[in-house]
Amino acid sequence: MTTLTVSHLNVMRGKKSVVDDVSLRLETGRITALLGPNGAGKSSLVHALAGLLPAAGGRIESDGASLVGKSPEAIRGAGIAAVLEGHRVLSGLSVDDNLQAAGFNHSRITLKAAIREVYDIFPELAERKGQRAGSMSGGQQQMLSLGQAIVCRPKFIFADEMSLGLAPLIVKRLMSVISRLASQGTGILLIEQFAHVALQLASEVHVMSRGRLNYSGAPQPLIDDPEILHRAYLA
Repeated sequence: MTTLTVSHLNVMRGKKSVVDDVSLRLETGRITALLGPNGAGKSSLVHALAGLLPAAGGRIESDGASLVGKSPEAIRGAGIAAVLEGHRVLSGLSVDDNLQAAGFNHSRITLKAAIREVYDIFPELAERKGQRAGSMSGGQQQMLSLGQAIVCRPKFIFADEMSLGLAPLIVKRLMSVISRLASQGTGILLIEQFAHVALQLASEVHVMSRGRLNYSGAPQPLIDDPEILHRAYLA
């Protein structure tokens, strides 16, 4: 089992604190949900973990190795892939070229196998491998965005608001893939607007508001008593 530990993390945007003294632990093979209202700091936390925002304080460690100050490329090399909000794909390139770019550091044989795995998971993408990514539907682009992360063969995936603006059927499909990846040993940090979806999948839940964690624990108490979740959102 590999662990990713966040200890007393602080992140600033300009002069504003957006992540305040956050501590959490991720493990391979487990889904950890991060819930909270818009503006809570969830995406800022993901950006900091992915090396896209600097940490103002605290520690981020993967199996004891510090990731603070590392570049996004170095963090990906450490086995961490982020699926950022808004299905960010290389819109001018084909589906296949997007996947090739995501696995640039693989050997040719490893990359070929990783792309084949993505096409097995998402046959829709295999049918469109030569299509320009920006011409696909939002749901298909989100599949591709997740596919890019899968190609990296990561230990951990941070999935930030994958369901945003998508039809329920597509959301269900994406979440089934997230469950499959976890069952195969990938650690998942799931940031999700639909709390009921995340609570059904996660083994641990954190609720964030105003940059701080107001609940950390098992999902069942939040399922049994939604008022606990409501209070954590408003704290």
